[in-house]
Amino acid sequence: MLNENGLTFKDFEVKTFEMICKLGQEYTRDFLERYDTYLMENRDKDAYRNKGKRKTTVKTVYGEVEYGKVDKTVKLDYNYKGINAEI
Repeated sequence: MLNENGLTFKDFEVKTFEMICKLGQEYTRDFLERYDTYLMENRDKDAYRNKGKRKTTVKTVYGEVEYGKVDKTVKLDYNYKGINAEI
């Protein structure tokens, strides 16, 4: 059945595995970017500032996933939330 079209069962397995891995990577990328957007919008804006987006990569069992991540940094305000320090 599969050999009639020049496709072996092994080829079928490999192509199916590649498609599922690609789907997993896309789903993970979408999830990470949406969660990062949620964190950025709900951060403590007095303590953390937005430095813009940068690309980062996460290694998963189904391959590396590259996604855009918002770079956040702590504001150096020593009077923040009652901490009073002289520099």
